[in-house]
Amino acid sequence: MTGGGTTLARESDFRRVVMQSERYLTSDQLNSLILLADKNASGLIDFEEFANRLSGAAPVPGPFAPPGGAASAPGGPVQGAPPPAEEEVRAVGSRCAAVLERHGLAPERLSPLLALFGGDLPADVAAAHLAVLPIGMSRLEAMAQLQTLGSVNGFAAQLAELNAQSVWRTYCEWASTAISGPKLRDVLKDQLIEAEIRTLDPSEFSQALTDAGVAAANIPQAMWLAEKTAQGDVCVSEFLANFGGPPPAGKKKRGLFDRIMGR
Repeated sequence: MTGGGTTLARESDFRRVVMQSERYLTSDQLNSLILLADKNASGLIDFEEFANRLSGAAPVPGPFAPPGGAASAPGGPVQGAPPPAEEEVRAVGSRCAAVLERHGLAPERLSPLLALFGGDLPADVAAAHLAVLPIGMSRLEAMAQLQTLGSVNGFAAQLAELNAQSVWRTYCEWASTAISGPKLRDVLKDQLIEAEIRTLDPSEFSQALTDAGVAAANIPQAMWLAEKTAQGDVCVSEFLANFGGPPPAGKKKRGLFDRIMGR
């Protein structure tokens, strides 16, 4: 479909066309393309840049634009916080590794993905690019990972190691005892309309955890396990999917016979 001079396509259509035209493309490579594809607010993929870049029409194609267009382009240097503790680096890294696995993308694909945006990217620019990829990591978190691990290659190697050690599973087991999923669902439901499709400022989400009975000493670690937007807001739906326990079963609507029989 087209609109406003931009060619858009549903992800399913984009996948089908790419698979038909590139029959030897692996599933991992296709997932990489989907991650890089520029999308609008409705999730439609803008393949105009891909057509221009990959058709060979340009004699010397330059780096890809940042995912999401100019609005998400890296700005100035990320204003960093004090260096994170080693435990925070491991927790955030294990979370990102789990998100990559959910997308079917191997950690070693991160370096080739970022290379499409140019070689030898400064750390703050590389962090901004990582943050706009759908791996649930904020710019500050990405910058902390790169500062601690030295490079995107170092970050990718760390993710692969954390995956091999099943570190994310260990954190999930910790969360099952430290966080009452049903209580957190109730708190969010009481405080927010359509809470499960919202994002929350970290301070708001931290307060929700407190209201759900999470011990103060466990709040920082719980926050490390929360997927975030590039700006640092917490993705509520993903957190509840991981740590909120089973969603409440929908109440079955009684039929006429059941009402007559008082059931």
